[in-house]
Amino acid sequence: MKVFDYAANRVTHSMRFPAPLLSIGYSPDCSTRVIGTSNGILYAGKRKTKEKENEESESDQFWRIAPVEQPERKVLKPSYFRYFQRGQGEKPSRGDYLIMRPKRVKLAEHDKLLKKFRHREALVSVLGSKNPENVLAVMEELVARKKLLKCVSNLDAEELELLFRFLHKYCTMPRYSSLLMGLTKRVLEVRADDIRASNSLRGHISNLKRSVEEEIRVQQSLQEIQGIISPLLKIAGRR
Repeated sequence: MKVFDYAANRVTHSMRFPAPLLSIGYSPDCSTRVIGTSNGILYAGKRKTKEKENEESESDQFWRIAPVEQPERKVLKPSYFRYFQRGQGEKPSRGDYLIMRPKRVKLAEHDKLLKKFRHREALVSVLGSKNPENVLAVMEELVARKKLLKCVSNLDAEELELLFRFLHKYCTMPRYSSLLMGLTKRVLEVRADDIRASNSLRGHISNLKRSVEEEIRVQQSLQEIQGIISPLLKIAGRR
């Protein structure tokens, strides 16, 4: 006698008898079975009962044919895409503690280009933004990466004009002069041939020269004033 599980499509139990079987009968509650053989012998048996009827073991399954079960749902594993999407549609309960996802910081165009190591394009992009603090930040980053002079040497004529306009406007300002004055000197050395060949670039150099000369005159005037005030302050301090 063989017992089949049609859901799993396999044999779950089997028993051997000394003679061929002619019929098999079960009680309505499947607790008793009777088997008739060809030699006239009846085999009767009763299933052992347990304290908890709701728990069904393998021995219980032997006495009756198992019902057709629904196929089990696959367990989600990290290899499935749905594993990372689970629980996103669930709504929080009243007592749940909500953790807010931090807002993603939107990067400026020059920051995106720096992340992609497109240094020259980042410098040109920030020069067009007309924000001196951002320009200085990008230049300092390029200095740290040792790419600033290489970017300057690869600028075309229009991009070089953008750089000269920025230098003319901000190189004499005290908060920016420490970096920009040194950069101005190196730009004039690196791009000297291009400056001589372009009238527009020579015009920017003339404007830059006038700004530097004006700054020198201001510094000389301040030194003269300081020379006049210093003795007076010393005399006042003695009293």
